[in-house]
Amino acid sequence: MKMIKPAILGTLVVPAFILAAGMASAEETTETMEATYLTATPENTFHSDALTGNQVQSTVEDDQDIGTITDLVINEDGQITAVVVGVGGFLGVGEKSIAIEWDSLELTKEEDGEGYMISVNASEDALKDAEEYKRD
Repeated sequence: MKMIKPAILGTLVVPAFILAAGMASAEETTETMEATYLTATPENTFHSDALTGNQVQSTVEDDQDIGTITDLVINEDGQITAVVVGVGGFLGVGEKSIAIEWDSLELTKEEDGEGYMISVNASEDALKDAEEYKRD
């Protein structure tokens, strides 16, 4: 019987040791990284207000204003996937929201370097006919 006890004890000790080691490594990976901070806008970046409120112009209608950017759709990685544009209507009445995919837009720095000219290869009628974007 003395032979069985060490075998049973060894069978229980090894898994307990493995469990404890696994818990220690899990604790090590749950530490959070400390925040970092910016003191100025990094090069080749811009703030959301450089887009929201701006007019979207049509490249097929001689740069005519065809809608206003009202919101941005951003994925969990922080990338802009689309801009929400208010089109149609008058002074906001009868306006509908559509979402234009980010890759469909062309951003050009304005001459004064302060903002962007935003254009899309679509007509005003095409945007008015586009399916409405419904925010969840």
